[in-house]
Amino acid sequence: MNFRPDSSMITTNSGYDGKALAMKFLPQLLVLAFIATHLSAARAQSFDPDPEGTAHRVLVVYNANWPDADGDGIGDSEQVARYYAASRKIPTSNLLGLACTTSYYYNGQTGWELFWDEIVVPMQDYIELTLGSRTAVNGIVMCYGMPYQINPPGWSRRALDTTLVGLWDLGDRTTPKYETYGRYNSYHDPAPTIHDDMGRFDPLTYPTGGEASYLFGRLDGQDVEHALELVAYALYGDAYLSPLPGYWNGYAYADTRYGAYTWADLANYPYNHWAYANADKDMAYGRQWMEQAGFTLRWEPYGTEIGEPGALYEDGSSAETAPQAMFYEGWYNYNKYQPAFEWLVGSAACDLNSNSIARIRDENPGTFLGESFKVGLTCGVGCIAEPYLNGHPFPETFQYYLMLKGYTFGEAARISDPKLAWTNMYVGDILYQPMRLNKVALLDTVAPPPCMVKESAGAVAGERVFETGLTSITALPDVGELLLHYGATSAFGNTVTGDDKRPRLFHTATVSGLAADELIHYRADYTDPAGNTGLGTEFILHTALDNQPVLARATSSAVSYPAGTEFEIELIFGTQAGATELTAWTAKVTSAAMGWNALNIKPHLSSLAAEYFDSAGGELRSIRITVPNNLAVGSYLIEVSATSAAGSDFDSLTIDVY
Repeated sequence: MNFRPDSSMITTNSGYDGKALAMKFLPQLLVLAFIATHLSAARAQSFDPDPEGTAHRVLVVYNANWPDADGDGIGDSEQVARYYAASRKIPTSNLLGLACTTSYYYNGQTGWELFWDEIVVPMQDYIELTLGSRTAVNGIVMCYGMPYQINPPGWSRRALDTTLVGLWDLGDRTTPKYETYGRYNSYHDPAPTIHDDMGRFDPLTYPTGGEASYLFGRLDGQDVEHALELVAYALYGDAYLSPLPGYWNGYAYADTRYGAYTWADLANYPYNHWAYANADKDMAYGRQWMEQAGFTLRWEPYGTEIGEPGALYEDGSSAETAPQAMFYEGWYNYNKYQPAFEWLVGSAACDLNSNSIARIRDENPGTFLGESFKVGLTCGVGCIAEPYLNGHPFPETFQYYLMLKGYTFGEAARISDPKLAWTNMYVGDILYQPMRLNKVALLDTVAPPPCMVKESAGAVAGERVFETGLTSITALPDVGELLLHYGATSAFGNTVTGDDKRPRLFHTATVSGLAADELIHYRADYTDPAGNTGLGTEFILHTALDNQPVLARATSSAVSYPAGTEFEIELIFGTQAGATELTAWTAKVTSAAMGWNALNIKPHLSSLAAEYFDSAGGELRSIRITVPNNLAVGSYLIEVSATSAAGSDFDSLTIDVY
């Protein structure tokens, strides 16, 4: 392999382009990776992200005004939309970018008019004129960056999404159409199993105000990475989640308040949600459906909540922790979150309380679902303000339709909700369907692919921060925990875990204590929830490049070797502007014993078993050379230099063979 100062210098071992790696997870790569994967030979297992053939009826809405906070060249809201569409095979024609406010809410009369102009009219026009009819769309997904609250003139605060469920019956630009305690939801089941279950959703079968209505979901959270992970988690659950032994699964949790009811105590179900004690009994009755779906249930029936000191499960064991939490229904965690839950990939929850999903983008939301989404929850239904007891989504209804009936998250969320145009919001992928009837779950036997990496100097001297991401869309979904290996050579010798020690798409890891002039080889490995470890690409960094524009270095693990011994030297060249900006580089060796005087090494690299390593961002390249065992006794002076428009650098290394 030739080493010369042109674009070939930054082709990494894995085939990634170094300049692309310098951009943090450029979303356009997702589509290319998706196409390439599906044109390649199929793996032993196949996964269909659209098993019911409904993805073409999902409208994905993003905020075209939302900034590019992660610096990847595309607005973060659009990034979520495009990743979701590519992951679920949603046609790109179903992506709608709206130039709307970057606040999370619209306020008062002016806000209502902006809402009408920026969201309502463009959505109506796109559905009816571009997509062809009001029923061309079955569900709508709002992406990170879209506002989620509206304070309409003359009314209390409302959730924007469930306002838009009745897109064609909202009033007009001047006067909004609301009701004091929310609007009737024709697709709500207040007492599953008592009457006929709700059917699968259709816009005209379950209308609002006599007009077509829609399912709604929101891909949102603390930042763009958390929003993207909602998609990845849902795909993983769709592929692998099953209650059968040996498959990806966990526990179901129920948390009621008024004691360990017997089944005789619950014989008069349903009790309705008009009084606390009655709602408690409905939830306690509904816990059986979690077991009927095949999951082991842990029930906390007393006045304490799971995670509080002294909390006990019904079997007498401690309820101060909730390990391997996959499904949860319960209450009453008002403006609080007990960090007891180990939310697994694919998990779903509904905790009935005021503000249960409020402040979802805050760093410290302090609400049950807001905090849960920060630490791995996949989907959940809740409210952004006071819904009153009978206006909050019903936890038992949500889990019945998601777990036992096998409906999608979008369907289960709306069926659980007694009110529209009220305070309630559904966060998660509306197509997520972990318990789909006739689903054949897969066993996760495939390791994650190599992750993308971006490294940068930390806040203090000698510190390096590594940001990683599994951004390529592959035939089988995956997430993982991060283990970063690093050291002076490919042997590494040191490891550090990701700051967030749970399966994710994105991780950050920090290495400290590096010298000011030090070469480091590193590799970022991901281990998925099933325990498969995917090896990352080996990259290099050199700390000296932080303080000088051009770098040339020659290193070896020792400065003297016995004759007849193979040894390695490593030559490093680069510039802060990128290795392609080097205009010249040299590598020469002088040895009286061999009769060499500034011998040019370049023509001999192919015969010296040279290996090439690049920095993740394309700034550096190293050449590791295996020196054969036939050198004569004597001294060997190795000199290297590098030059670019920004300057030049020189280094030398003397090795004695004795």
